[in-house]
Amino acid sequence: MATVLITQCLQRDFVDPIGPHDPLPNLLHVGYSEAARLLGNEPSAGPMAQLFDWARSLAPDDIDLIHIRDWHDPDDPAQREHLQRFGAHCLQGSSGARLVLGMDERVMAAPNERTVDSLTLNDLEGTDLAHQLERIRHAHGDEPLRVGVVGVWTEAKVSFLLYDLKTRLGIDELATCSALTASASRTQHFNALAQLDKILGVRCFDSPAEFVDWLRPGAELALPHHLLSFEPRIESPVAVSPT
Repeated sequence: MATVLITQCLQRDFVDPIGPHDPLPNLLHVGYSEAARLLGNEPSAGPMAQLFDWARSLAPDDIDLIHIRDWHDPDDPAQREHLQRFGAHCLQGSSGARLVLGMDERVMAAPNERTVDSLTLNDLEGTDLAHQLERIRHAHGDEPLRVGVVGVWTEAKVSFLLYDLKTRLGIDELATCSALTASASRTQHFNALAQLDKILGVRCFDSPAEFVDWLRPGAELALPHHLLSFEPRIESPVAVSPT
C-alpha cells in the first residue's frame, strides 16, 4: 500500500506553545495543556517532532506527507460567515497561519511533502486534496492508500476529514493517534476518537510507536536523547561482599 501522512491544522493559531496563564491568542487555540501535550515541553524533541523525524528518515517513495492548513482571506465574501463564527484565525500570510516546527520551510524543499489550503470545515471543497491523493495513488501503481491523520481539532477537522476520506474517497485503511491529536476539550477529544473507531472503523492508536508501525509495518519510533534534560538511568546494584 502507498502510505500517506496527513497533518491537520498544525498551525500557530491552533497549537503554538503558550504559557499556562497566557490568554488564548484566538477562539480556536487548543490551550496551554493540550498544545504542550501535542508538541511537548521541548517541541523540537516532542511527540510531533519525533513523528516527522521518523517520516523524513524514510526514502521519499516510502511515504507522502500532506499538510492541510486553514488559510483564510478576510476580504472573501464566501469566508465571511466562517470567520464571524469562529473569529479571525489563520489569515493568509500571517504568522498565525504558519505551520509549527518550521514545517513551512521543509515543505518547500521536500519532494514528498506539500500543503493544501482549506477555506472551510470541509477539506475537499475548493481544494486539490482529492487530486493530490489520486496522484500519489497513481504514482504507486494504483495501489490502495493507507492514510494516517494527526493534528487538531479531534472532534471537528480531524473527524470531518476522516469521514470524507472514508465515505467520499473510499479509502478504507485509515488511522489516527490520541497522542498526536488534540482539542480544547479532552472529553470531546476522546469521545471523537471512540466514534471514529465505532462508526467509521478508523484505527485509533494511543501510542505514537504503534501508529508508526501501522503506517509502515515493522517501523520503529526511536525516542530522542535529551542532553539537557533529566533521564532516568537503570543500573545493576553493586555487589556487596558478605561480612
